[in-house]
Amino acid sequence: MDPRIRALLDQLGALERDSLGRSNAQVYRAKDRYLKIAPRGTLERAAVMQDYFARKGFSLPVIAYDSDGASDYLLTAAAPGRAAVDLLDRPEWMAGRLGEIVRALHEADAADCPLADVNERAIALCERNPARTLPAEAALLRKDALVHGDCCLPNVFFSGQSACFIDLGDAGVGDRHFDLYWAQWSLEYNLGTGAYGERMFDAYGRDAIDKARLSACAALSNAVD
Repeated sequence: MDPRIRALLDQLGALERDSLGRSNAQVYRAKDRYLKIAPRGTLERAAVMQDYFARKGFSLPVIAYDSDGASDYLLTAAAPGRAAVDLLDRPEWMAGRLGEIVRALHEADAADCPLADVNERAIALCERNPARTLPAEAALLRKDALVHGDCCLPNVFFSGQSACFIDLGDAGVGDRHFDLYWAQWSLEYNLGTGAYGERMFDAYGRDAIDKARLSACAALSNAVD
């Protein structure tokens, strides 16, 4: 095992447990680093995509990734700046900046992205849910952008003019409207109003937003839950 991960595992009882987020992974903070532990095979994608986002200027490189017979271990540096969810007292600015940085992500050249299956994974998740039917709108999906896949406020950090995305286990090439849907949903969930989703759309650029595909990504995302 990577010695940096092993050293933190030896101190696990003394580390601060981080409960932010909705995944089943265990997350521990050690000063300016985070150690995430999850079932074997569930963090490899996040490690691959975080390194890819880092090469594109949208995240920090992974410090270490390792796996054993039971678990995956992902060691990362703390993202610089403040999470969008911690800027709810500046909703107009935050929503606008969110729209700008998500558009910048979507305009990045992702021809060399190692994973281009975001749409397929969303469809597969829906099809595995016996209580749901695949929405007909799924046929509208396109692969037109590098997407985060879970573009909610806790996963985007702002520092000066730059931004850093974290928790990249759903990232890859897919339909940009998945990110737009989740960003809009997260703004409304955290701020209690849909007004700032409209601000985010304005800053993103309505020229690139297709209402039918946004509805398709919303229907598909909600079909998974």
